Amino acid sequence: MKKKILNKHFWLLLLMLAGMYLELAMLTIWQNKYGMFASPIVWMVAGLITCIAAFFIIGFKDSALENNSKPLKIQRAIIVFACFLIGAIWSGVQLDQVFQSYPVDAKASDIIPSLEMYVQRLFRGDKIYDPLPFDGYSVDPTYLPLMWAPYMFSEVLKIDYRWTAYLVFLIPIFIYNIRLIKSEATIFESVFKTIIPFFFIYYYTQYASGTFGYAVELAPIGFYLLLTLTIFHKNRYLMALGILLCLLSRYAFTLWLPLYLLIYWVEKGFKNVFTVSFYVGIGVLLLYIIPFLSKDWSLLTNGLNYYKKTAETQWQTQSWQHEDEPPYHLSKGIGLAIHFFAYKSYTVEDRLIFNRKAHFAMSAFTAFLLGLGYFFFRKRGLNTKMYLLIGLKLYLLVFYGFFYVPFSYLYQLPLFLSIAILYNVPFIQRKTEDSDLILKAA
Repeated sequence: MKKKILNKHFWLLLLMLAGMYLELAMLTIWQNKYGMFASPIVWMVAGLITCIAAFFIIGFKDSALENNSKPLKIQRAIIVFACFLIGAIWSGVQLDQVFQSYPVDAKASDIIPSLEMYVQRLFRGDKIYDPLPFDGYSVDPTYLPLMWAPYMFSEVLKIDYRWTAYLVFLIPIFIYNIRLIKSEATIFESVFKTIIPFFFIYYYTQYASGTFGYAVELAPIGFYLLLTLTIFHKNRYLMALGILLCLLSRYAFTLWLPLYLLIYWVEKGFKNVFTVSFYVGIGVLLLYIIPFLSKDWSLLTNGLNYYKKTAETQWQTQSWQHEDEPPYHLSKGIGLAIHFFAYKSYTVEDRLIFNRKAHFAMSAFTAFLLGLGYFFFRKRGLNTKMYLLIGLKLYLLVFYGFFYVPFSYLYQLPLFLSIAILYNVPFIQRKTEDSDLILKAA
């Protein structure tokens, strides 16, 4: 029986790693490999494989890789930190080459130039949320404060904003490695997990470098990885901080957040969930509502209108494309929006509206299913923290899978959440009785 359990754990682990790699490959080296209609489906299936396999490995109590109270092994700590340092420097060299190849230019992408305007306006004392002027057009400012505030660091030191995004990303990776050396992981397991984040970066720098050249998605990825570290944390300030970092930056998790708070309420009681929610509310009030939104309440509606206009623009064939070509971003083999666009029985406007409704409906339905799953497995030994972590990746997979403006850089977020899952997965199943729970659930 024990041999059977170990074999099952091994195959589930192998399946999860295969899903992770396929998901990475479909966004980089194999992007659009199977055509613009099939490729997004393969990408989503790969993400689902990762989530399902991870659930049957760490979805139940005492199955995740836990810290222990034994003294740290100096040898393992040295190896892990050496691998982290080498990986960070190596990735930094790769990223530097990308940054040199993609100089900041609003004509190519206005993401980083927009961030520069936000920060520079703050330092000058100007109104931050006035329209952002570019050559021949203007952009309505829609970024929430924590999307641009970290780059005050870059502005003060006069360094490329993309380096700040990389540093933000390294913070949770470093924390995960500290937890790793305190765990029961073997040396091989520790080294493997330490280098995986930099392996992801390497693939992007080699096969999809524009995602790092034109955007700074590593910063919100870093925030979400910090969120994964604070799920059900004993310190409610840190729990609130993890939520706040994502809520005021890349707030795609909005429909997953009520589920998180509901489960926290069920597990820890109303007092705790109220306290965390109160801290988050105070943070939103101090960082966004009082300094910015209260001075111009139209920021919310202006932002929604701008996103609508952006979607309408991206659903049109671009000026540099042939007239019979599908819209550029929809045809890159990332996201299911191309399936909605191809339904030519209706006007492009109606197809876009349908995609937007399907996007919201599927995201909400996923959160609902995750809620049902929690109450179903709750009395069956569910590891609530791991369930929420895997559920966050699953929710974002669906959220971006059905997103109607599939910019390539956005899809890094659900992919990189696999790193947080991997750090919690033990390579060797150490407790037979815990594995029995997995077998029964499967």
